[in-house]
Amino acid sequence: MKSILFLYLFLYAYKVEKLNFTPVIDGIINEFENFEKIDSFFEVSPEEGKIPPVKTECYIAYDENNIYFAFKCYDDVKNIRKTLTKRDNFTMDDMVVIYLDTYGKEREGYIFGTNPLGVQYDGIKGPPPQNLEDWTFDTYFEVKSSISDSFWSCEFKIPFSSLRFENKEKQEWKVCLARIRPRQSLEIYGFPLISRNNPSFFGQGVTLLIPERIYSRERKNEFIPYLIGSESGYREEKYYKKIYKFNSGLTAKTKILQNLILDYAIRPDFAQIETDFPQIDVNTPFALYYPEKRPLFMEGKEMIETPINAIYTRMINNPLYALKLTGRISNFDLYFLSSYDKNALYILPFEDASFFLLTDKKSFINLLRLKYDFLNKESYLGILTMDREVQKDEFNNGFNRLFGFDTKIRFQKHYTFEYQGIYSSIKEPEDTNLFRRPYLEFKDYTSKFDGEKFDGFAQKASFRISFRNLFSSIDYSDYSPTFRSDLGYIKRNDFKKININISPVIYPNKYGFNSISSSFKYGKELNYENIVKNENFSFGFYPTLSFAQTSFGISWSKSNERIFNIYIKDYEYFKDLKNLNFWVNSVPFKRLSFETGFNTGNSVYYAYPHYLPAYQISIWSYFSLLFTKFIFSFGGERYYLYKEKYKNLIYDVSTFWASFNYSFTQNLSLRFIFTYNTYHKNPGFYPLISYQLTPFTLFYFGANINTIKYPHKIEGSDHQIFLKLQYSFKI
Repeated sequence: MKSILFLYLFLYAYKVEKLNFTPVIDGIINEFENFEKIDSFFEVSPEEGKIPPVKTECYIAYDENNIYFAFKCYDDVKNIRKTLTKRDNFTMDDMVVIYLDTYGKEREGYIFGTNPLGVQYDGIKGPPPQNLEDWTFDTYFEVKSSISDSFWSCEFKIPFSSLRFENKEKQEWKVCLARIRPRQSLEIYGFPLISRNNPSFFGQGVTLLIPERIYSRERKNEFIPYLIGSESGYREEKYYKKIYKFNSGLTAKTKILQNLILDYAIRPDFAQIETDFPQIDVNTPFALYYPEKRPLFMEGKEMIETPINAIYTRMINNPLYALKLTGRISNFDLYFLSSYDKNALYILPFEDASFFLLTDKKSFINLLRLKYDFLNKESYLGILTMDREVQKDEFNNGFNRLFGFDTKIRFQKHYTFEYQGIYSSIKEPEDTNLFRRPYLEFKDYTSKFDGEKFDGFAQKASFRISFRNLFSSIDYSDYSPTFRSDLGYIKRNDFKKININISPVIYPNKYGFNSISSSFKYGKELNYENIVKNENFSFGFYPTLSFAQTSFGISWSKSNERIFNIYIKDYEYFKDLKNLNFWVNSVPFKRLSFETGFNTGNSVYYAYPHYLPAYQISIWSYFSLLFTKFIFSFGGERYYLYKEKYKNLIYDVSTFWASFNYSFTQNLSLRFIFTYNTYHKNPGFYPLISYQLTPFTLFYFGANINTIKYPHKIEGSDHQIFLKLQYSFKI
């Protein structure tokens, strides 16, 4: 009977029944149990196609303004894993997850999930073949869970106003349902059966049919005013206190169409509450990367994530206003962003180095991204154009303009071709005070910010093969010496390189192994003078075990590198750089998870004036202790650099962090973070009390306290105590 129902739903559609009553969302699903039941769940992992050891049931319904999902998950409730946290804070709990492609394009889609305590999870499922999941997206929905004697259950109420879809006589969406059950292995059950041999996730989904036009009566304008007050201090010769600041502004959202949204803001709140954990920043010639966490950039950001990282929204640093239009019109996806930045940032890329600059330059930014569906549901053509105009002050102005084309073509289910090419045009501001490091030359130009004009080009191409037992790829990258994107994260240029990757995998599901994968990689890089810069080979072995959710990996690499020394302005050659890397992660107990590993081998010491051969060791560990309302996490990394193997120590640097989280309710929580870097000797303390009623109605009270450690005392270097109020309402 199950196979017949599965075949019917897969070949045809699941017609969603309309409610004639308003259900109570309390986690008790009695009112849904008279509707058609979906119970044909199959094991997706670790053993594909197996009948799960426990039963799962799902019901789907809708009314004028919402779509509803109800789940009943049978189990020994003493063994279920549950943690009360703020939304989107993953803790390896039991979960149910809904994947919803509201355009039926079998490419991207929404994710909604919960655990046995009703914690909310929402995100975006990315396109094949990677099918990555991004949990930074937030929207409105309601979910409640309940635990009974022999099962736990939950109910979702997802407003149509929280979704984007086309205005049609009937809706045909794609849906995949999943239940996650972490025990000795991470067990995943799905409906319908998702095959590893098909890289298209939503292409395997069931069609969800809503047999009428949706007329949502939700209000179309949302306003989110905010107020931030702070008291801060800093140390120069003495410590200065009581610097008071108050910031206020307004972010708003207007739903022009069901699938076209305008976001606009005056003095937008780009305050970052979440702390960036420390990174080792010694002996690296490149600017560090930190992920975007600011709310305004979250929705639609998958549109501007392209093979060439030409758009990195953290480069919009201190905006006076921002305007963003995102959506879908017919076969076109649209992303438009405009902003005025009061403190322009630069990442200056060179052949083997990059530099980060914070300036007082003011700039206008406009960005347009379009994608057009063609050939099939999972292929597209795209364009990207960007203009940043630096405003004239006592020095002449400058600009950076980009125009790019990209495409992604999937064919024969298993094959993907992707290409992007971007042309850049630069005029530097005439302000030689901006760059005070050693001046570098590239092609016929210098790094002096002396008003030079130059054009550049970058391109990337890849071909990927994805089967159940094999993933393989060929990637080619080409960045000219004059290519630059002032709104992107481009940490180097002047190279042409090719990478080849062959990664077979098997799923024995016996002898203690769930899966065993390996990788064979080869790469070669030249610069624009056709000098061989790098040639490398690596091999990796990555098993997943059938106990304690354990996996580990070991890899070995060998390379020859020719590096351009920015001090002597010449190349230095390093031969036979061999490295060994090992890591393991596990959940040995219900309340404990950890990851640890090391990397060791030959390295380069970026000394002045000559770069030198060196030997490095890096060791890291991360641990999490989980209780129902309390999470304690801590970790760190230690980095050693020697002139010779274990001799003549150059650096011994460690970073540490610890995080304490206590949830009084899902909305109210207390967080405390401690960080320390032994090189900078700067302990940091970051307490925060947060109350988050909805994704956009919230209250924060916290502090950022940075200190300096001396041999016998710790003194404050700077601090900020802040209070943030934000309220969302619709009209």
